[in-house]
Amino acid sequence: MKFKNKTTLYFLLVFIGGGILLFRDYIEGEKQIVITVIAVCVMMFGLYKVTSMQTSNKHKAYDNEEYFNREKYAKEEEEE
Repeated sequence: MKFKNKTTLYFLLVFIGGGILLFRDYIEGEKQIVITVIAVCVMMFGLYKVTSMQTSNKHKAYDNEEYFNREKYAKEEEEE
């Protein structure tokens, strides 16, 4: 079963991690360090997944791949 709302989950991870970091001062002792590390990890994982899902990071399939084969065409022209 695939999870349909991945983006929502990743945004929730970012907001939950950030919220925990905002209110971590109310916790005393060594628990504060552990909670801070966990919150930073959760928030950074959410940010990583959200930014990696952007359409600008995906490879676009071009109709004409001539631009990417410029070196091959340059060699063919030199041989002629």
